[in-house]
Amino acid sequence: MYFQFVELYSTDNFQYLLIQKNGCTSVRHIISDLKPKLLHKRDLDKICWTVVRDPYERFVAGLDYDLKRFNIKIEDVKLDQLFSTIYEKETMVRGNAKHTAFQSMHLINTCVDWYIDLPDLDNFLKMHFNKSAFLNKNDGVVKEYFDKKDVLKYLHMEYEIYNKIKMSPYLWEWQKGKIF
Repeated sequence: MYFQFVELYSTDNFQYLLIQKNGCTSVRHIISDLKPKLLHKRDLDKICWTVVRDPYERFVAGLDYDLKRFNIKIEDVKLDQLFSTIYEKETMVRGNAKHTAFQSMHLINTCVDWYIDLPDLDNFLKMHFNKSAFLNKNDGVVKEYFDKKDVLKYLHMEYEIYNKIKMSPYLWEWQKGKIF
């Protein structure tokens, strides 16, 4: 068992830390022509960046994605079982990630240099790769079922980390220009 399953897409100039439901399909699509190598270990000689997202919005997108992927009805889901962060390596290799697991678990000991907030991803991609893509949008069925207050009880620490990142000098903004 693992509590963290790190996926880094490495090119000559950077490493991108994948966090599910944080624009990763769009990023992988944009960088695919660079032929990135999938690694599970950080190369400290390269700039590492990742995308972070508002925890509640990420939860909604992740649960919506998982429900559709496995054809499960939301009525059959228990809220308190959605936030587990224990991974089984074989399950992850098959692509069966729990998309509601905390994004902070991907950040532990990964030494990320730059964080891009999801609303700024389009500008980041245009500035660094001269292109952008918006893939895998969800329809938000989850928001209608669970009371947001009930969900937020589980996301307190996620918001602490997210807000610290948003206030840090390592949060990329377009005025900071290119980072690689």
